[in-house]
Amino acid sequence: MSFGDPWFYIVLLGAAALAYALLLPGRKPAADSKAGGAEELEATLEQYMSEIERENEELIGLVTQMKQDFTSKQLAHQEGIAELRQRLADVELTARQNASRLERLEQYEPVASAGLSQVAEDVKPAESAIVEPEALLPELLASDAPEPEPVESVRDRYPELFDLYAKGKSVDMIAKTIGLQRGEVQLILQLSKREESQ
Repeated sequence: MSFGDPWFYIVLLGAAALAYALLLPGRKPAADSKAGGAEELEATLEQYMSEIERENEELIGLVTQMKQDFTSKQLAHQEGIAELRQRLADVELTARQNASRLERLEQYEPVASAGLSQVAEDVKPAESAIVEPEALLPELLASDAPEPEPVESVRDRYPELFDLYAKGKSVDMIAKTIGLQRGEVQLILQLSKREESQ
């Protein structure tokens, strides 16, 4: 068999095909390992993505919970502020009421003391002579001075307060029962003592 013979080329071609066939199964496991590595890499990436997705869901849940907590705290603060504003308005109203009551009591005190001093001067006898009451009567009736208005005493204006005070109740208890402030009750009691001492 020589190089020019066609059988030689056929045998040579067969040997090459056989060698290629032997090498082909050797390549197949390498291709399988590459495919297996790709599948493993793909599985790892899928697992990583699922973990990231789970962590994102947890973060979203935490953020939602924080928003709800913040909203509830904000509502509680707003309710507290509204309550404090209402209390402030109530205190301002009470202060205005107390100021007007105090003004009335202060106006009442000078009128009461002026009325008593006027009566004391009218009743005071002259130093030079003792005058009989019958002699003063026409003079008092003829005088142009207006008669002082009868002044209502503090005891007459607050009978319930003085009843409770006479029973030995505390100032705080009296204030709660009547609906006045503690300072008002003390002031009324002091004015009453002044009236009694005059």
